[in-house]
Amino acid sequence: LRTSKKIYTKSLAASVIYNHGEDKAGDIISGWVNNLAATPNAKDSHVMNAILAGQCDVGLVNTYYFGRLVAKKPNAPLKLFWANQDTTGVHVNVSGAGVTKHASNAKGATQLLEWLSSSKAQAIYGSLNKEYPANQNIASDDVVSAWGSFKQDDMNLSQAGILQAKAVKLMQMKGYK
Repeated sequence: LRTSKKIYTKSLAASVIYNHGEDKAGDIISGWVNNLAATPNAKDSHVMNAILAGQCDVGLVNTYYFGRLVAKKPNAPLKLFWANQDTTGVHVNVSGAGVTKHASNAKGATQLLEWLSSSKAQAIYGSLNKEYPANQNIASDDVVSAWGSFKQDDMNLSQAGILQAKAVKLMQMKGYK
């Protein structure tokens, strides 16, 4: 697991609160804490290295870190497991961008964002970073496609922001660092 300071972890904890309520989420987060084989890591690559070193058997990572590892080391003895496929679906993170109200070059920034959301840019970015394209009509990179399909959590991502303060407080209460 990553540290509780990372936005990924805050969003994951928020989704657990959203899907299970605060009491059950507290039990789940306590389970994370009680089952840690090592201190939470700052980077997903550290989590995978801990598994490869035999420090632990399971870790939670973003798939693009796994994709980068597999692209460099195709025979790495790790594999993905899609959690919660019979219930809520696996938690997903997204990348986002916007243009601030007082941007000095709002037109140029808007053009950049429009290009980044284009089919061409989505294919390039997805392939280079081993991420799923935001546009689901764009084919994934071969490494990413090899992972197969999965059920994703359908929580509206705005809920992660709405529940973030509760998530942080709950992780603190349960001793998750």
